[in-house]
Amino acid sequence: MKKLALFLLSVLAVSYVSAQTGGTEKRVFEGAMILAQRNLSEDGKAFVKSFLGQSFYEDVQFLYNLEKKKQATHSADIHYLYLDKDFRPMKREGDDLIAKIEESMAIVRDREGRERAEVVMALRTIINLMSDMHLIGHVRLESVPHSMQDFKILCYSGDTPKYNKRKHPVSWSRFWSIYDAWHSGMTGAMWADDYEMAYGSKAKQYSAGSLHDWAADMGKTANEIYKWAAPDYEMPRIQRNDLKDFHFEQMAKLGYRLAVMLDMLAQAQ
Repeated sequence: MKKLALFLLSVLAVSYVSAQTGGTEKRVFEGAMILAQRNLSEDGKAFVKSFLGQSFYEDVQFLYNLEKKKQATHSADIHYLYLDKDFRPMKREGDDLIAKIEESMAIVRDREGRERAEVVMALRTIINLMSDMHLIGHVRLESVPHSMQDFKILCYSGDTPKYNKRKHPVSWSRFWSIYDAWHSGMTGAMWADDYEMAYGSKAKQYSAGSLHDWAADMGKTANEIYKWAAPDYEMPRIQRNDLKDFHFEQMAKLGYRLAVMLDMLAQAQ
């Protein structure tokens, strides 16, 4: 019986780890992309469809897929938003998330006469990096030294002393990618419905401003989390649950902001 119990515990542990290493949250991000598509103007929808097809949620993984195929010309740093003490994009050598989005936007705006493949790549890059920007675990703040690189936290398995003895180390960036595994019954469309229901009244507020304003907003939001999130921080399950809605609000921001950006690019000639 003891062996059986140990076996079951090992299976649960493997399942937990698998949930964390299964990649980004496909359905959660799909919901954000569906929300963006719903909020596009008719011209915006036609523009996106002409380059990316009816659905573009797969493009959240575009740069990661290039990396897996060893076809990338960028470093992993491109997936992280680096902000200075005033929540402005830091001037850095090498790959830069904000600079790459701006470069890609310039390509799309100046698309006349360019190769179609170049414009498609620029649009997919924008979608991937906008998605990265809205993950708290991808925001790195000059004012919070430990945020400048990934770090480990310890997640408890439960809310009682007995189960709290079981701690699982999780990287901070991966922590924000595990919620999808806890909502296996949800589809992307259902997530989009939830985002709209919970945050639709704030759509104009979320999408107001520019790319730099959105980056600053993410910096200020992350700064509140980094007040307690630190290497080896021990997090009980109840706190993880409390952070879910916080995370999903960032996905709603992503959807509304991406719609505004794509509409703007559609109008540029």
